[in-house]
Amino acid sequence: MTEQQLIALAARGDDYSIMLLAERYLPVVLRLRHQYFIRNFDDDDWLQEARIAIHRAARQYDHQHACSFGAFYRLLLNNQIIDLIRRTQAKKRQPDQDVVSLDMEDEEPLEEVLVTNYTAIDVIHVHDSVAEFTRICSNFEAEVFWALLSGMSPQGIATMLQVELAPVTNATDRCRRKLRQLLMS
Repeated sequence: MTEQQLIALAARGDDYSIMLLAERYLPVVLRLRHQYFIRNFDDDDWLQEARIAIHRAARQYDHQHACSFGAFYRLLLNNQIIDLIRRTQAKKRQPDQDVVSLDMEDEEPLEEVLVTNYTAIDVIHVHDSVAEFTRICSNFEAEVFWALLSGMSPQGIATMLQVELAPVTNATDRCRRKLRQLLMS
């Protein structure tokens, strides 16, 4: 079966075609998963979002455009993930994310939530990594990083540094990737 036939069937809601396309474009999902972090999102959530995006992409795709289906799907899934991140970080949803029920009969579950299990070595590793991290960043990235750590929003940082929002957002993404690589090494 050709890709165009799969897309046509997926556009009509054929589950098998959607699954085949989702498997074919799994590397796109994996790449985005490494690029973005969504709190409380596991593998199944990522795969479900990928299938939803495949179905939407199949319904909206016009093969007469110069854009390939893969590029169209990647753009649509990327936008869908960014929308999810925006929704999870909306101020009106923030208090609900860190709520712990105090109506527990047993105090042990509450202690598990409140007590961290980091060793001194872990804390020292993170501290040293952050110090090393600022040395591998550009001056602009370091400014953005420290401003973020102080609690400033990307919009506030852009205003403070007198630049557009896009360079601040890009620097934030680069910092996230560099810091993740550094902490994993």
